[in-house]
Amino acid sequence: MLLKSGCRFKVSTSINAEISATKHILCSPEYLNALGSGFRVVSVGDVTTERIVASGLVPFLQIVDLKTKRSESIAFSHIEGSFVIKNEAGTISHDLFFLIRDIFTQKKPARIEVNGEEDLAVLPIIYYSDDNTVVAYGVPDVGMACLRVDSHLKLIVNNMLERMEIECQN
Repeated sequence: MLLKSGCRFKVSTSINAEISATKHILCSPEYLNALGSGFRVVSVGDVTTERIVASGLVPFLQIVDLKTKRSESIAFSHIEGSFVIKNEAGTISHDLFFLIRDIFTQKKPARIEVNGEEDLAVLPIIYYSDDNTVVAYGVPDVGMACLRVDSHLKLIVNNMLERMEIECQN
């Protein structure tokens, strides 16, 4: 993978359709709590993260943009100690991609607050996480979805990443 500083993965319409078609289950915080200590939970999205934390479970990694449905009408608050990073809609920046890698490598729980859009962070999460990881993310107007990471899902994500266009600043 040749993603370097100042570059980003750009998600095409066809890959976006593949992402949307990825098989997930609708789940709840209770479902995640019932998994027990054998699973690492990662949350993507403000409402999803808020629901999980309110249930008493603290995700290993939380990725939020302090908005819901691209709106700032519902206030989510910055949490001191969070990593703050820029990531434009429809892309995965170098910085976001490798910050997720570093968090998984260091095995230290963290929160990333994204200026821009956090939705596509699910891809590098799957790319870098172990098979004992469950990724929870919001599906607008539907609920919370969960994906259990396994070797098959990692292959699918790797294939998507290999086919994405890489844009770099000149």
